[in-house]
This record gives sequence, C-alpha cells and structure tokens, in this order.
Amino acid sequence: MELKDYLRVMRQRWISIVAAALIGLALGAGYTFLQTPQYEAKSQLFVSVKAGASATDLSQGNAFAEKRVTSYLSLATSPRVLQAVAGELNLSGGAQALSGRVVATTPAQTVLIDIRATDPNGQQAARIANSAAKQLITAVNEVEDVSIVRLSVFEQATPPGSPSSPRVPLNLALGGLFGLLVGAGSALLRDVVDTRIRNQTDVERTVEAGILGTFANDPGVDKEPLVTQRDRFSHRAESFRQLRTHLHFTNISGGAQTVVVSSAIPGEGKTSTAINLAIMLAEGGTRVLLVDADLRRPRVARYLGIEGSVGLTGVLSHAVAPEDAIQEWGRGGGLHVLASGRQAPNPSELLGSPTMEKLIARFQTDYEVVVIDAPPLLPVTDPAVLGAMASGVVLVVSADGRTKRADVTQAVANLQSVNARLLGVVINRVEKVAKGYSYYDYRPEFEESGKRGRNKKNKA
Repeated sequence: MELKDYLRVMRQRWISIVAAALIGLALGAGYTFLQTPQYEAKSQLFVSVKAGASATDLSQGNAFAEKRVTSYLSLATSPRVLQAVAGELNLSGGAQALSGRVVATTPAQTVLIDIRATDPNGQQAARIANSAAKQLITAVNEVEDVSIVRLSVFEQATPPGSPSSPRVPLNLALGGLFGLLVGAGSALLRDVVDTRIRNQTDVERTVEAGILGTFANDPGVDKEPLVTQRDRFSHRAESFRQLRTHLHFTNISGGAQTVVVSSAIPGEGKTSTAINLAIMLAEGGTRVLLVDADLRRPRVARYLGIEGSVGLTGVLSHAVAPEDAIQEWGRGGGLHVLASGRQAPNPSELLGSPTMEKLIARFQTDYEVVVIDAPPLLPVTDPAVLGAMASGVVLVVSADGRTKRADVTQAVANLQSVNARLLGVVINRVEKVAKGYSYYDYRPEFEESGKRGRNKKNKA
C-alpha cells in the first residue's frame, strides 16, 4: 500500500479510529483511578575510604570505594537489612513485605548510594528510606573494617509532597496512543481483508483497464434512471457526455463500433448505463442503435416506455424483420431501439448463433454505434460471446460494496477466455466524485437569459 492508500483508509474509517482512541483514553483513566497513589522518599549515603596523603593513595582509595559501592547496593535490599527495617518500624510481613518497595542505586562514577522507598503514606515512605539507610550502615560496619571504610548519611529522606504514581498525564497519553494504534491497525486490517469494491482505487487495483466514466451514488436514480428525466446539465448528465467522449477514443480502427455493456453481477447499473450512453450518443448526432440483449431480465423497454414484446428474439427466430422491430425514441426519433422481444427458452443459443453475428454486422452498416445491453458476466456466458462478436465490452462496476474484487477479476477472465476486448470500466455509485462543469453551473447562456426573462415577466 502507498501513502495515499493509508490516508484513504484513515479518512474513510476515521470515526472508528477516533472511537478506539477514546476507548484507550478511558481505559487509561480507569487504570489510573483504580491505582493506589504511591509516595517515594529518598535518602542518600556517602562511602568514604581511609587513604594516605599521596596522590596514588587517594586514587586507589577512590577506586576501592567505587568497587565497594556495588556490593553495598545488593546489601541494601538484602533480607537481612529489610528484616531489620521491618523490625525497627514494627511493619507486618517482615522483609518480604518490603521487597520491591526499597531500591538502592548509585549515580555513575560516584561513591553515593541512593535508597528509595515507596509507600501509600508519604510519612511512612520517608521513615522506611531513613531506616534502610541506618540499617545498611549497621550491616556494613559489621562486615567491614570501620577503620578503612565508612558509610555516613549525606541526606535524610523527607516526606514527599505529591505521589510519584500513578502518573496521570502519562497514563492518559499511553492509553490514547494505544487506542489510536489499535484503531488504525484494525482499520488497515479491515481494508486488507475486505475484498468488496468501495471506491475507484479498488477498481484500479483490480482491473488493468482505463476508467471511461465515474458516476456518483444517487438514490434518486432508481426512480428516475434516465438523464432526460432530470436536469439536462446535471452532474450525472455531464458524466455521461464525458463517457461518450471517452468511448470515441476507444474506436482506434475507426468505422462503426459495437459496444457491449455488461457487469460482473446483477444490480450494478449496466442497463441504465447502456440506455443513457445511447441517449447521449444520439444527442451528439451519432446514428445509434440500442439493443436489449438481456433476454432473461430485459429492462430497456420498461425504462424507455416502449413496446417490448417485439424485438431481438423475434428477429433471431426470423419471425419479424429487423426494420419492423426497431423503434424510434426521443425527440425527432434520434435514438433507435431494438427491445428484447418475447421471452425465449434458449437465450444462450440465440445470442451465440451465427444469425446474431450476421445481425450485428448488418447493424454496423446502418449505424455508427450499436450499444448492446447484455446480461451479467458471471451468471451466464451470453455477454462474453457477444463481446467476441462486438468491437469490445464496457464493464460497469458498482462501488457501493456489493461487488467483490474476485467477481470483477473473474468477469475480466471470462472476457479474455473468448478474446473479447475490454474497452474500459465505468464505475457506478461512487461515494464521492470530482466535481465537473455542473459545479460551476456551466449552462448555455440562452437558457440562463430565458430564465431571467421569465423571472422578470413574473415579477411584472
């Protein structure tokens, strides 16, 4: 994954990441609240060695003292010393109760010994530290020659004013950081494990083909699938005009072009894409024929409001001539439509027959572009067979999570198995798309003038 992929995941799943960080922060606060405050007091001892007046004697004495300090550190936390401390202060539990609560350290390259004691009571922590220092001196005097080595208290322990633990800011920061890392990690893991297509990046990583068009997720499309049912200069309409332009660039050889529009699975919006593409081609002055070749679930006739009982099945079974089955639609009859016709018991045989191949060749002599709405690629083999006969296939992929990457990969493999050309991909139902001309309200001036004129007239 690249940096932009990480940023995309963070942007998409920021709510869960923030929630995890807040949970971590709450856990840190809970842990802090449940901890018993501990106070730390420190006493300090100085180790001196009797030496001669010469420089050599002084150097040897200091080296000897530093070596002895290491031994005294172990002696300070020994059961013998801790038991003596517990006995002096009348502490229950003896040396075992003080184990871990008394720590002895020495600053580097010094003959000082720091004895630290922790206790829920600040006064008691100071008493333990001072008693440990006293008992350590007693133990050393018992095992060492006091005429050579001498320990003395350099600094008495005093009761601390504030607890040393828990460290509230540190615990909260660690809890929040831990939650943030867990949230970010789970978001990345979900993105890696999730094989559903949810954005354009997923499509680009799945299919090695150009993106011909991108359409935003619009709930109103289900009720009004045609671009003519809405504002002619809406963002959706402009996106189909852009798709029309991109499709022209796929016609490298020139001449008539037959385009099969399909998808991997049902419900990705292939039919509405095929119809609106044909409408925009006709709007641009292209002689275009729209063919409904989805003989199992035809929808073109219902979307366009035309007769659907006479159509492709009748032509393929020689029951009706093509010119009698083709209908005109739209202002001036610019769009020609061949509906699916009556339901046939053998749609695969009809679409894969030599008659269908001849019919496509005939249509290419009469029209500049033939748009064929085909069934999905995974349930049936019809679209792959049609793709082999046509100039190429436009694959519609829905980016709302209903389609898996494996579905799209298999759909492309089905096309490749019959040497069908994949012209490009149309991404449907994208959550966010780049704003186009409609963002600037780029409409013809005469229409704007007409609106202003009507407004003035109404005001008058």
